[in-house]
Amino acid sequence: MSHKQIAISLIIPISVAAILIVPWAALHRSHAQSDIADTVLKVHNDARAAVGVPELKWSDSLAADAQSWANELVKLNQGKYINQAQSQHSDPAARTGQAENIASGYEASSSGEVSPPSTASLVQDWVNEKQYWKGGTFGSPDSCQAPGQAPGRGCGHYTQMVWRTTTEVGCGTATLDGKTSRGLSGHWATLVCRYSPEGNWEGQKPY
Repeated sequence: MSHKQIAISLIIPISVAAILIVPWAALHRSHAQSDIADTVLKVHNDARAAVGVPELKWSDSLAADAQSWANELVKLNQGKYINQAQSQHSDPAARTGQAENIASGYEASSSGEVSPPSTASLVQDWVNEKQYWKGGTFGSPDSCQAPGQAPGRGCGHYTQMVWRTTTEVGCGTATLDGKTSRGLSGHWATLVCRYSPEGNWEGQKPY
């Protein structure tokens, strides 16, 4: 029940084999990062096109910073039940000029045969905040009406995604295997995105 993250000939010298193997591993990593970039950019730029703002470009530098914090979140949640894992923001002083969006979730079952939440599903959670955005200036009481949130709050992930003056995004993902507080096995996943220039300025319109 689900609950809703070449065989080389022996005559080749070891030193040559190592040269062949390392680029292959690096190539595999670059493909994985490319898949994340493609997914993130499509969801972001579809949302931006809907409100008439220019597309974002991918930044490897921002992605490296985001990946570093995603990895740190896994370390911070080691030993916790995956349904109680937390996604706290990094220190703003350590990311001057960068905004940060974070999403996380878990999948678990009695068999443990589940995949972690996909990048697409995590970033879509931010887009879903659009339904609560009423327009106007960021932070004003009547700008956002999200359930369980103070007036004007609860739309910040979405507004950062579509902030007009933001031009670049870079993201990283990390997963944590574990159990829920009910003993189900599964995976927790987090998605961290960094943006530049940062948006969500109080008193300004996103677009």
